[in-house]
Amino acid sequence: MNTKNVCDPKQARTQRSSKPDFAHMLASCFQPEEVTEVARQTQWMKREGKILPFEFLVGACFAQLSALELTLDAQGACFTEPTSRQAVDQRYNEHTVELFHVLFERFLTKTLLQSPEPSLAKKLAAHFAAVHLLDSTSFDCPASLATLYPGAGGKASLANCKILLDYEYTQGRFHPLALLPGKRPDSALAPELSSLLKPGELAAFDKGFWHPKTFGVIDQKRAFFLTPWQRSSHLWVSDAKQPKGPPVRLEVADHLRHSTQNMVQWPEVWIGDPKLGLKVRVAAFRLSEESANRHRQALQRDMQRKGRTASALSLELAGWLILLTNAPAQLLPTSAMAYLYRVRWQVELVFKQCKSFLRIDQTKAKTNIYRIQSEIWARLLAAVVLFAWHAHLQVAAAGQRAREISFGKVARCLQQHGMSLARDLIRGGDALIEELQRLWRHLLKTTIKGRQRTRKNVWELLDEHWLAPA
Repeated sequence: MNTKNVCDPKQARTQRSSKPDFAHMLASCFQPEEVTEVARQTQWMKREGKILPFEFLVGACFAQLSALELTLDAQGACFTEPTSRQAVDQRYNEHTVELFHVLFERFLTKTLLQSPEPSLAKKLAAHFAAVHLLDSTSFDCPASLATLYPGAGGKASLANCKILLDYEYTQGRFHPLALLPGKRPDSALAPELSSLLKPGELAAFDKGFWHPKTFGVIDQKRAFFLTPWQRSSHLWVSDAKQPKGPPVRLEVADHLRHSTQNMVQWPEVWIGDPKLGLKVRVAAFRLSEESANRHRQALQRDMQRKGRTASALSLELAGWLILLTNAPAQLLPTSAMAYLYRVRWQVELVFKQCKSFLRIDQTKAKTNIYRIQSEIWARLLAAVVLFAWHAHLQVAAAGQRAREISFGKVARCLQQHGMSLARDLIRGGDALIEELQRLWRHLLKTTIKGRQRTRKNVWELLDEHWLAPA
């Protein structure tokens, strides 16, 4: 019998575990030596004490997730040596904020460099080099942060923090762009978005980021955008009676009011001033009766609060989703625009999970402004880990079963295993790899996204109306 090709089962497991899988990748990102080095550079650690910087980091990022409340006791529960909550609180100072911020940027860079190949989004990646889903969310902070993150004032909170998020959908990459004062409007952030895009990439964002000049910059870079129409901005089309004459204003509501079609499109429209020369495609999609009524009721309530009455034209427009894009029809067919824009709701789900499970908007600190800021960066770092898990699981699940992984289920599992994950990271070594691989197998089996068989999901609709025929 030839025994050269016979592999011992134990040896086979060792060979499999030695491959550069997600467990090894995640473990390589959390190196105690690197955290200690950064702690010295930021002057958080001037001499070695009872609380080690690596334990302090993973305690803040993960140990508190499993606790009923985000307490200092929960953070210190994973430390090697027992530590009082007062000692933990004293370690939150101006150097801690810088420490967590630097480590967040380093970890984010590592995970982006090791992003998996596109899985379910591979067909979409064949049309656009990247699909950026851009949005922001805000949450109230303790009043002690009013100077750093001022709120809107009045009846609103004195302090409010806004997170600007870029979620690259084809590879599931998560990138918080900035922490900003909550009173800063999204429209003021729009000029910064153009710098994110490279030629051939597409950005989808809501009308809060409406900024025609930014659209022009994106178009000049040969990148693309997809966004709803902002009613305060005029649209212009060629005069049907005098095609060579100056453009005339497009009366969108009037056209839609007399239309019996479920989709109305204008292939060549100017945004704002026709002299700027920015041409886009505009398409209006009729909403279902249920959705249209919901939008109209919300509009009427909003107008009542302002002491006004909704006009007939406003009520008509509330029954339509009106989108515009500079992407050519061969890249993004008009019939697929609404389905692709629906993908942007993934960002809303991301914010929901970050608040529900990572509790990024919660803190027990009231006066220690350094602890509050540090906890925000710690939650964001935990969010990067969550996105990394989800992105790699998505690729594995698509390869094995052609199924999607539920972001919410992964977030819930990470919260449940927060304390054990923190302790495993502190313990390190082979035990850490074994636990990470065990958790990986558990997630791959238990986080498959459920679906209604009688209802098509977004990917099936995109396939039907766009990707599969191509």
